Order: sequence, then structure tokens, then C-alpha cells
Amino acid sequence: MDENINKKEKILEAAQEIFFKKSFYEATMEDIAQLSGVKKPTIYYYYPSKIDLASELIEQYIKKLFGKVEEIIYQTTDIKQRIKTIVDFYINLLDENSKIFITIQRIGYDFMQKEESKKKINELFEKLRVRQKEAGDLFGEVILSSGAKVSGDIFLFSLIAALGRAIVEEVSRERKPRKSELLAIRDIFIASVK
Repeated sequence: MDENINKKEKILEAAQEIFFKKSFYEATMEDIAQLSGVKKPTIYYYYPSKIDLASELIEQYIKKLFGKVEEIIYQTTDIKQRIKTIVDFYINLLDENSKIFITIQRIGYDFMQKEESKKKINELFEKLRVRQKEAGDLFGEVILSSGAKVSGDIFLFSLIAALGRAIVEEVSRERKPRKSELLAIRDIFIASVK
């Protein structure tokens, strides 16, 4: 493995752990340097600021999430199976690594408190929206149980927003999201389509 990639991975893994334990503003580059074993000047070489580091971490999460959603879309054309598989993916991700959602929530909340970081989070949200639109276009048009047609973009956005809201609501209260609530969201979306 390339030494630079290895260092960047160590830095990002340490940052995830630090941002999980502390708020974005409480966390320091020194904390990340100590945990990663990478010297602080090297961290600044790769990430000129803590905002850049946190942004990279969130962007990687977004790429992983939407990479998997796109993979699910390619696996089947059956809309109900797609919904089930996407919700199952979110449930499994929560079981395997709920830190991802907690870290995103913490960084996102902290970023919205100051103008310089608010600009960065808005750039990330725009990237998220572009990725989600691309996945929605892959999803294709959806026929609702009422017979109305909606774009895959709107449908997928609504599904992911509902899952995200249920997850963040619990995470912000320092509780693990309930699987039953996520399954209820799945059932609502499955019932909404033909």
C-alpha cells in the first residue's frame, strides 16, 4: 500500500474516533495526531485545517453510502426489493458501525454554527445532492400505488431522508435507532408503490 494512502487512512480513522468522542470544536489536531501516530505537520500537509479533515471524512461516508445504494439499484429492477435492500443496508450499517451516523450528525451540527464551516457543509450537501440525483436517475420512474408517477430522484430522496431523520433523531438523543422504526419506514415505502 502506498505510504501516503496509509497515512491518510490512519488520520481519517483517528479523526472518526476523535469526532465520535468529542464535538468538532473540542477535538484538536493534536488529539488526532496522538491517536493516529502521524505527526501534526504531516496531518496539516494532507488536511490544511480541521474543517478540511472533517469534510473529507463526511465525503468518504457519502461516497460509501451512495456507492452501496447504486450497487443495490443495479442488482434488481423490482422496486419493492430495492426498497427492502436499501433499508436492510442501513440497518446493517447501523449494527456494524453506528459511529458513522453519530460522527456525521456531530460534525454537521457543529459545522452549522460558524460561517466558515457552514460554507463547507453546504458544499458537501451539494455533493450529496448530486450523488443522490445520479442514484435517483438510475432508480428510474416510480409508479405509486395511487397510479401517480414520480421520479426516482424524488422517491429515493424521500426514502433516504426518512431513514436519515429516524436515525439522526435517535442518535442526537444518544440512543441507538430502533430497528422496528426503520422497518416501519421500509413498509410504508413498499406499500406506497405498485
